[in-house]
Amino acid sequence: MLQYTTVVTIGIGMRLLLFLILFFPLQILAAEKPLVVVSVLPQVTMIKGIAGDLLKTQVMVGKGFNPATYQPSPRQIAGLSHAVLYIAADMPFEKSWLPRFRTINPNMQVLDMSKGQHLLPDHEGHDHGGDPHIWTDPSRVKIHAQQLLQTLSRLFPQHQDTFQRNYQQFALRLDALDQQLAATLAPIKGKEFLTYHPAWSYFAHRYGLTQIAVEQNGKEPNPRSLAKLIEEARQRHIHTIFVQPQHSSKTAQVLANAIDAQLVEIDPLAEDFFSALKQLATTLVSTK
Repeated sequence: MLQYTTVVTIGIGMRLLLFLILFFPLQILAAEKPLVVVSVLPQVTMIKGIAGDLLKTQVMVGKGFNPATYQPSPRQIAGLSHAVLYIAADMPFEKSWLPRFRTINPNMQVLDMSKGQHLLPDHEGHDHGGDPHIWTDPSRVKIHAQQLLQTLSRLFPQHQDTFQRNYQQFALRLDALDQQLAATLAPIKGKEFLTYHPAWSYFAHRYGLTQIAVEQNGKEPNPRSLAKLIEEARQRHIHTIFVQPQHSSKTAQVLANAIDAQLVEIDPLAEDFFSALKQLATTLVSTK
């Protein structure tokens, strides 16, 4: 009798173990967050601003990579097959890769950040509609956040109320940033600043500044252009050159040596664009 009870108990235990092995992976898969893929890191902050921790985010162009020369990894491409939404940023690599992304996952929705935006001209030499760096202007981020709210609410209606509350808070943060930047930069309105890569056009346009770029149409200056730039910087008493980690600073250093300027690195593709914009504003005021 004891032996029979033991066998029955073991049998029940084995069935329970088998049930747990089969059931819990299904539960884990069911509980996995929907995947949203973005082009560049600043978009991660925007997604989190609206969705909080309800969605999983994958970024294509990681920290330090150059969107002009970027090639997606096999792992990233494979991850696209699980994505619900791709948010394009009009980056150079997307021109050739976005159609392939759609082929990999025909059911994946695509939202373009340029939707609802009046883009400034692109000075990077890329063959697309306009300057993609809209996150350097908080007011433009707010426009995109509205588009993002609508898209996410349509895809995930069960979270619509949460998205709406998060949007309101995110919009307030953007308004506060815009006001802070305007107040900080007011004393130097009209000032010119020198940057290697023309990534701050929207920032300059928003706050009444003039961006002078070393790089023109995606190319480094030739000796004649560099000499002209040196003379221009001297006449305007410019002693700071802004560089970013995605680009070589060799030419910028040559220019800095010629005009006795310092190089200041600020990343226009930083995930925390709030801090990057504040840093740029503070540096501009301190070097006026």
